[in-house]
Amino acid sequence: MNENKRVSLAVFGFVVVAVVFAVLGIYGFGRISAEAYASDVEVAGSQLEVATAESVGLDSRRLSRIDSVVNDYLREGAFPGAVVGVLRDGKVVYRKSFGYRETLGNRVAMTVDTRFDLASLTKPIAVATSVMQLVERGKISLGDRVDKYIPGFRGWAVAKDGGAKPTKADTVYIRIADLLTHTSGLPPYVMPKSIVAANPDAKLPDADAVIRYIATCDRRAVARTERIYSCLNYITLAHIVELVSGETINEYAAHNIFEPLEMTKTCYLPTAEYALQCAPTGKSSDGECYRGVVHDPLAREGMGGVSGNAGLFSTLDDLMVYAAMLLNGGSLNGAEILSKLSVDAIMSRPLGYEEFDRTLGWENFAACSQTGGDLFSRRTIGHTGATGTSIVIDPELNIAVIVLTNYVHSTTKRTLLDFRSKISTVVAASVRW
Repeated sequence: MNENKRVSLAVFGFVVVAVVFAVLGIYGFGRISAEAYASDVEVAGSQLEVATAESVGLDSRRLSRIDSVVNDYLREGAFPGAVVGVLRDGKVVYRKSFGYRETLGNRVAMTVDTRFDLASLTKPIAVATSVMQLVERGKISLGDRVDKYIPGFRGWAVAKDGGAKPTKADTVYIRIADLLTHTSGLPPYVMPKSIVAANPDAKLPDADAVIRYIATCDRRAVARTERIYSCLNYITLAHIVELVSGETINEYAAHNIFEPLEMTKTCYLPTAEYALQCAPTGKSSDGECYRGVVHDPLAREGMGGVSGNAGLFSTLDDLMVYAAMLLNGGSLNGAEILSKLSVDAIMSRPLGYEEFDRTLGWENFAACSQTGGDLFSRRTIGHTGATGTSIVIDPELNIAVIVLTNYVHSTTKRTLLDFRSKISTVVAASVRW
């Protein structure tokens, strides 16, 4: 081979190698950059003790498989970033961030202290907890009819034989427990424009107009005959909390839950400073992402950001504190939030509601979400949020799993049901004793 040919081959080889490395740089390195960012397990200023997995009966090797599950979904584009925390016996054993908090424009790495729009996690954490406190204090009873608090709140008039007009005696009324377990028969949702159509004088946000709509809208089923997951149930419950306590749900929950537990990063209506650390969600009409503004249209436009169905913002560490409180029987570090029997009630299907897969505010191995995975105990409760959030609590194993993602920016729009289920299963599989 002459010198010119050798030179030509060398140049060609160099170009091939350069192209390969360029491709790796675009695809391989880009993909690697979305992998887990190492997060210090030490929780600065946290009320919760940090422990090794082995010290609380978990296998750290098995627990570390969370990393690969999350990274698989990151590579697929299911979400740009996530944070995951695992708690056992009131101690933090896993706490990591993955991928990116922001991907539109400049990429910003996800961090464990990122603040999230919790979406429907608002329902159990803020609303159901508040309602159970008022039940404990003798202010509300689970069997109370809703029209005791909201006059004119419609029930379902059951048709009589022979086509005779139903009377009040034939009406099945909606009760507090029905709202908590999504067995009221209320429709799942209503868009703000429908509120205005039904109340032409309404100028949204208008919480009173929303409540008037819910009180009189068509029901989908007779109460206590069917489970229909409904945001309207929890908007109604939050309104009842306000009527009974004299405080809006954001005020009541702050004074009676978050402040006593020192959940300092949990709130409605985040400040501009708080919003800087939020994972943004969907885009507004002007093309800007919602950052520190609730994503849910009914909560944002109809209720002005303070709602029973959505509106709460929080962090991984604060949610682990909340979960530790429940697993500790309703109190933590001297703060008594709920009684032991209230927590027991929250973690059990109410008498007469066993067929509906719901407890007082939570799912209980509901087939529609599978948050408990395949191995947690049958007493496991959980809840999800449409923005990509979830919390799972197993009282028998004394374990909580919190997963927070920016799913709204998914590039695949695949469901997160299997992802949440796999994370729970991996954690449960790490149990040694």
